[in-house]
Order: sequence, then structure tokens, then C-alpha cells
Amino acid sequence: MEAERYFGPNLEATIIYYKQEQHMSCERIVETMRDLHAVTLSEGAVVQILERAGRKAEPIAEKIKQQVITGGVIKSDETSARVEGRNWRQWVFISEAGIYHTIVPTRSAAEIETLMGQLCVEAWVCDYFGAQLKAPARVFQLCLAYQPRDLQRVLDADPQEFWARAMQKLFRSAIHLRNRFMSGQDGMTLRGFQGRVTQIENQLDSLLKERIRSEAAGKLLNRFTTHRDKPLTFLRYPEIPPTNNESERALRGSVVHRKVTNGFRSKWGAKAYANLQTIIATAKRKGKAVFQALADLMGSPVLPFFEGSSP
Repeated sequence: MEAERYFGPNLEATIIYYKQEQHMSCERIVETMRDLHAVTLSEGAVVQILERAGRKAEPIAEKIKQQVITGGVIKSDETSARVEGRNWRQWVFISEAGIYHTIVPTRSAAEIETLMGQLCVEAWVCDYFGAQLKAPARVFQLCLAYQPRDLQRVLDADPQEFWARAMQKLFRSAIHLRNRFMSGQDGMTLRGFQGRVTQIENQLDSLLKERIRSEAAGKLLNRFTTHRDKPLTFLRYPEIPPTNNESERALRGSVVHRKVTNGFRSKWGAKAYANLQTIIATAKRKGKAVFQALADLMGSPVLPFFEGSSP
């Protein structure tokens, strides 16, 4: 083996998998390795493996980051993270090239500026959060999974707020139209699709001029008026999804990890987790087995495998 390590890549990949994907503590990993795999390790050995994995993952995660930020369409989201007892933020950025995770101290627009540098992408898909709406992109798509939910809260408080019901129906009709056209259902022509898009755009303009009943509805009206160009972008650009669900799904495992482990005791632990999560998420996106991706990361097998021999 290399001078700086004591374990083979498959054993190391197993430990990383338990930590990243199964959200197990070091103590539980030690017990599982002993009881299930008949391998005796100390918690210090587990930490050493995770630290080494984080270092090996860093240049690969950096490469994935460069591929992601040069994509035409970027989807992003963020969630809370605990690092050394303090509140940090975990961001995820997705393009066709891969999925990049990073854990940083704040959720400000400066984090996106640092990530992107001088780059500007064609489109940015996100929720209604000011920092993300300052991202360097030519057009934006507000997540249409959030907007009907916010409108439903208005309806729950006042069922007679017909404006909110009409806006819900409009957004759902827009998504349905796009899905029908992209799937080729009903033989819809491009001209027919574009005509229906114009109708939906006109309906939105009309709804933004209507009078509303409640203060909660007024806040949403101000949102949609201020960001008039953002809710229906996906109807003009087929490559842009109407929701940001992919980013939310990409963070789901990290939310579970935070709840189970209560965060990271060190900054290097948070960085290692984000780098490894970048590799794992990108491997999944490309259809590669997670364990194999981790084993490849950690190096070549200690003993060569020859065809015809027993593994």
C-alpha cells in the first residue's frame, strides 16, 4: 500500500458509504465493521479514513464545480448546517454536468459571487430567495412548486380569495401545457403551443391587475408583479424545468445527515462531507454505483484480481 495509508480502498469505501449514505456515527461504524464484516477498527481509524477521503475528493469536487458553473442552466438551493456548534449553510448547484455541494458560513449572495466569479449562465432555477435571485444569469425561473403552496395558504385563511385560486390554476395549467408539448401528446404543434403560451402570459398580466381581498394575497401579488418575468420562463425555454425539485432532492440526504448527527465538529469534516457528497451525487446522476465511485476514489485494490481466480 501507499505509505500514508493502512487500509485497502474497498474497506475505506465501505466506511465512507456508511458515513455519507447511512449517516452513521463513528461509534456505530466501528460496531458495524466488527459485527458485520469481522474487521476491528478504532474510531480514530475511521476519522483518519474520512479525513483522507476528503483530501482525495477535493480536486475531483473542484473539477465537478468548474463543469457545473459553466453549464447553460443552473439549479440551486441551500439548507442549514451545523459546523463547530454554529449555523452554516449547505449549498447545492446542479447542471447537466454534475451536482456540486459546498458548506459555507453564510447564505448571502456573496457565496454565489465567489462561486461563479466572472461567469454568467443562460438561466438560473431557484426559489424566491434574494441571494439566489442575484445570481449572474440572463433569465430566472422561480420554482413553481412553491408558488401554488403559498397561494394555498392564502386560500386556507380565506376560501373566498378567488384571485389566489385563479393564480393556482394558471400555474398548474402552464406546467401541464409544457408537459403535454414536451411529451408529444395530442399532436400539439409548435405554433399551437406558442399560441397557448401567449394566452397564459396574457392571463397572468390580467390577474396581476385584479383587486385582492387580503394582506397575504397582497404580498404574493407584489411578488409576482416584481418578478413578472420569472414564473413562466420555462414556457419559452424547453431546457428549463418549471420547478426546483431536483435541488431539493439533492439536499434531502444532507438534511437527514444533519438531524441524525447534529452537524460537524470541525471545519475539515464539513468540507470533506461536501466534497464527498459532490462525488456521490454526480455519480448517481451519471448512473454509476456509489460504492464503486468511492472505491475508485480511494485507489487501486491492494491485491490484483486475475481472471479465473477466486476473488
